[in-house]
Amino acid sequence: MPQILSEELIDLVKTLIGEKNQLPLKKLIDEMRPADVADLVEHLDHGDRLHIFELLNPDGAGEVLLEMEAPLQERILSDLDNKAITKIIQELDSDDAADLVGDLPAERARQIIETVGEDVSRDLRKLLPYPEDSAGGIMALEYVAVNAEATVQEAIERIRNKREEVENVYYLFVVDDHQRLVGVVSLKDLVLESPSRKVKEIMNPEVISAYVYNDQEEVAHLVKKYNLVSIPVVDEHRRLVGRITHDDIIDVIEEEADEDIALMAGVINQEITEESPLRISRARLPWLILGLFGGILAALVINQFEASLEKIVALSFFFPVIMAMGGNTGTQAATVAVRGLATGDISVMNIGKRIWVEMKVALVNGIICGILLGLVVGIWLSSYTLGLVVGISLILIIIGSGFVGAAVPLVLKKMDIDPALATGPFVTTSNDIFSLFVYLTLVSLALSLS
Repeated sequence: MPQILSEELIDLVKTLIGEKNQLPLKKLIDEMRPADVADLVEHLDHGDRLHIFELLNPDGAGEVLLEMEAPLQERILSDLDNKAITKIIQELDSDDAADLVGDLPAERARQIIETVGEDVSRDLRKLLPYPEDSAGGIMALEYVAVNAEATVQEAIERIRNKREEVENVYYLFVVDDHQRLVGVVSLKDLVLESPSRKVKEIMNPEVISAYVYNDQEEVAHLVKKYNLVSIPVVDEHRRLVGRITHDDIIDVIEEEADEDIALMAGVINQEITEESPLRISRARLPWLILGLFGGILAALVINQFEASLEKIVALSFFFPVIMAMGGNTGTQAATVAVRGLATGDISVMNIGKRIWVEMKVALVNGIICGILLGLVVGIWLSSYTLGLVVGISLILIIIGSGFVGAAVPLVLKKMDIDPALATGPFVTTSNDIFSLFVYLTLVSLALSLS
């Protein structure tokens, strides 16, 4: 029975490593699933991690590496020699091998490509030129395809001949004499149809495919929309060049979600398992510095209304409320927009409709919150006129913040820029400045007229 990761297991592994008790340790590791070994390795010191990898065979080491987070994977690869990496690469599917080699320094990657077998080297040279986040960058070259003129029996024989090369077969792809994708056949149809029938007679010609340079997020949307477990990849001439399976799509969805959440928090390119303080700081500092200068700009806005604040110091008591309501409204609208764009529930084709919905929501929320704040200010400062002005200010702030929060992600998406950039520190800081400006302008105007 496979071992499940626990504190007791981690302590046992550390003890066996310390005692250099190799046989029980190897037996223990061999009984674990690759994903569990990867989790175990992440809880060990670097020296102990390498010790575990020395016990794994090339096939097992490759599977464990693929389950590890990028920073730890990078450190392990940097300490393995070229001979060990070459053996690992030889055992992996083409897409996984390309991912590992693509993360190596350029010179070392070149050395690995030159030392692996001819077939593996050829596959790597095909895959590595594609952008990492494109369909070509995540596709595998292992698939099963037959000519449209082949019989069902010939197609079944083709699958049998490919059983060692292609680990899982979900569909049989159909091509013409020029290797262009013309259809797809399910395994069920192959089994049920007469062996003598032509494949072109039973295939589905309306096959969903991805262009080799499509963004991986677009491919994930196709798979989700049409409930696919595998999707063929074609070039500009519609020639079949590879396939992407559901496990790769799951990785893409996780990666895109992580990226969006990180950008929403103002974190750029930080892996969660990263251990270097300098790298983590480099990932977080840019947005913090932007927030710092945004705060300074907000202070300059306040400074411009010094005379008004001197008349009624209590006006400054409501800065936190005004800034929080503007920031929260903008963040809510931006988060919904970003998530909707990521899942495909919101399209750039209906920008106006989406913004109009958010504006109506902001109007309702603004009126309710404006009335509440206006009453508090009127009672607190014994001036319902000032309370009315503050209430109107909050209504305008919530409407404006809702518009900015909803519009910016949609506009960025239309410009092919990641809309997640519009959330987090960006929306919060910009709405803070906007909120203070509107609030102080209206209050100053009211004081000057009174």
